[in-house]
Amino acid sequence: MTLVYFDTETTGLDPTQDKILTIQYQRLDITKGYPVGPLKILKIWDEGQSEKNIVSAAASLLIESNPWRFVPVGNNLTFDFKFISAKIKQHLGLDVDTLFFLNRPHIDLKHVMILLNGGRFKGYHNILGKHESGDKIPEWYSARDYDKITEYVKNEAKSFTKLYSKLQQSLPTLFYRRLDDYV
Repeated sequence: MTLVYFDTETTGLDPTQDKILTIQYQRLDITKGYPVGPLKILKIWDEGQSEKNIVSAAASLLIESNPWRFVPVGNNLTFDFKFISAKIKQHLGLDVDTLFFLNRPHIDLKHVMILLNGGRFKGYHNILGKHESGDKIPEWYSARDYDKITEYVKNEAKSFTKLYSKLQQSLPTLFYRRLDDYV
C-alpha cells in the first residue's frame, strides 16, 4: 500500500464553473506518516500545462487498477474528488463519479480535525496552523502571482503532513491505552 498526501487548489467551489489550478501529492511513510518523497505540484500555469493535462496526470494515478498503489490522504477529500470527477468527465470524457473515489481506499482527516477543534466545524482547518487561507488563491491566480500559490501549497502540505505524522504515531497508543481500560 502506498499512502500519498493529496490535495487540489481551485478558483472556487463549483466544478462546473471553476478551474483546478494545482494538484499536489507526496508519498508518505506507511507507519510514521511523514513525507518520504518530494512534493509534486502539477500547475496549470507551467509551460505546456493546462487543466486538462494536470487532470489527465492525476487521473492516471487515481484510477489505477490497483487502488492500493495510490491511497490519497488529505483533508476534505470529498471536495477534491468532486472536482476531479467533474474535470475527468469534462476533459477526458470518462464518466468517473465522486463515489468511485469514495469507494476506493483513502484517508480523510476532516472529521478528526473537527474533533480536535472541540467538535466545531467552523475553523477546524485552523488545526493545521497555517498562516494563510486558501481564500486568496483565486485572487493570486488572477494577478498571476503564481509564486504565492506555490508557497501556499508547500506550506499547506508541510502543515498537513506534520499533523498526519503526529496522529499516525499517537493514535495507536491512545487506542491501546484506552482498550486496556475496558479489558
